[in-house]
Amino acid sequence: MTLINGTDTSAHSYTCHFKKIKGDSIFSSLFHYKEYWKNQYKGDVFYTGDEIVTTQIKDSTATIMSKTKWKHDIKIYSGSYPLYLPFTNRKSTPLPIESDFTDEKHLFKFIGEENLNNVKCYHIQEKEIPEQDINLPIQTIKIEYYFWISKANFIPIQFSYDIVGLQNNDTIGQSNRYFLTKYELNSLKDSNIFTLQSISLEYKIKEYNPIKEDDRLPIGTVAPNWQLISLANQKVSLTDFKNKVVLIDFFIKSCYPCIQSLLALQALHKKYSPKGLSVIGIDPTNESGTELTAFLEKHGVNYTVLVHGEDVAKDYHVTGIPTLYLIDKNGKIIFTELGYNKDLEKTIELLLLKNL
Repeated sequence: MTLINGTDTSAHSYTCHFKKIKGDSIFSSLFHYKEYWKNQYKGDVFYTGDEIVTTQIKDSTATIMSKTKWKHDIKIYSGSYPLYLPFTNRKSTPLPIESDFTDEKHLFKFIGEENLNNVKCYHIQEKEIPEQDINLPIQTIKIEYYFWISKANFIPIQFSYDIVGLQNNDTIGQSNRYFLTKYELNSLKDSNIFTLQSISLEYKIKEYNPIKEDDRLPIGTVAPNWQLISLANQKVSLTDFKNKVVLIDFFIKSCYPCIQSLLALQALHKKYSPKGLSVIGIDPTNESGTELTAFLEKHGVNYTVLVHGEDVAKDYHVTGIPTLYLIDKNGKIIFTELGYNKDLEKTIELLLLKNL
């Protein structure tokens, strides 16, 4: 068992427990982690070997996804759990094994021995040769991993990876770094931590119900209220826009169709905001505010953009991006769109002429 506490640039931290297992088809460990946002507890995710369990303090529910029934879904979503991959990746080993060095798609380099936070480590680089597909809007041109592995016990106390892609002749990149601030070995004190018995009695248990591929809120629905933080660090809620028409765009900066939509939305904002239209961009991820601000400035976007909208995206049944909702002055949805098409601006403009 290993206890870790890791932090990312989005002020997320996790307290995690892992227990190595053999022969599992998805993970190499049982795990149980608690997620915190700016030291505020958000919920748990844990794997029993038979189920993935996700708890939400927002509605006091614990959702159980059985591996027997939902193995395919678990495999799809396994990459979305913010786990310490050297422990939980199914093929993970403390150090590369001999067969790894014969894999032509992965190149390893021993960088040297280093002291990391007073721990003597082996520093290893792994380069993955990305597969190219000319049909994809983003071409990956670099994938690099770095591992700092304790010489004393072969525990990877830090790892990072860098991914660089080419999108519309523009270079985009993502860097991630994870580290153990504290860990203990073979000190499991609660034998139930990886079982369903660890679910708090205050939670209502429900079975996993997969979201449909396109399950957007229907036209005529009253738009769910929300409150988020803007890039200017101000609280903004849907109720702030009473008697206005609101156009909400769920987007991320690494999505090419999202970029196409941004240009159309900016044009609508410029033309119709004086007449009562409020365009709101919502980033459902935990992107760095600094990076997102630079991205928006580059594309000439100056309407309101809100961050950390993961829960709002769930309330609006966002299953793909970009997802847009047009809300009338009475707070009801009058238009919704998934993805981008060249007639988007014209379609929304016709609705604005009728509803402003």
